[in-house]
Amino acid sequence: MKNFGDTIRELRTAQDLGLRETAGKIGISPAYLSRIERGKEKPPKPEVIKALAKELAADPDVLFRLSSSTDPEVSDFLNDQPEVMELLRFIKDSDFTSKQIEKLLEAAKSIQTDSK
Repeated sequence: MKNFGDTIRELRTAQDLGLRETAGKIGISPAYLSRIERGKEKPPKPEVIKALAKELAADPDVLFRLSSSTDPEVSDFLNDQPEVMELLRFIKDSDFTSKQIEKLLEAAKSIQTDSK
């Protein structure tokens, strides 16, 4: 798996976006973005990761995983909803497979649709 900086550079160049243009749109300096892409800086703060994800049309969860960070909104949600943490622990402790997790997600989406 690629590191955070390499992924950002690939996403940016795939969309034919310049370093200066991208940095300007997300409110950081081109030099800082360059250092991030070259692995000379740690991954940025969560708000910058979210802005990069939005600008580069990337999945923010993937970028957060690559940055070894957690979206603060997700952390807050987990803290506010102990049942969700209990569910996550159950999934982890039960060694759910990817297929089982996909089924669980489908079931959750179905429950949401049914309650509307």
